[in-house]
Amino acid sequence: LFPAVADGLRARGAGDIPLVGGGIIPEADVAALKAAGFREIFTPGTPLETILQIFRQLAGESRRQRGLAG
Repeated sequence: LFPAVADGLRARGAGDIPLVGGGIIPEADVAALKAAGFREIFTPGTPLETILQIFRQLAGESRRQRGLAG
């Protein structure tokens, strides 16, 4: 489903939204999803602090690209 979500966002002009995903995903699929534009894939056991750090980083990048503060 992840590639379909990415395709749908791009088709609607929202391809600049940073994409992340998670779940029980084989390592080979993780590489393919990142190649398809997903910034990060979280697998079971990923510490919550790591997830929050990535979300904060991506939010900051997105805001800077849009010329917004912070």
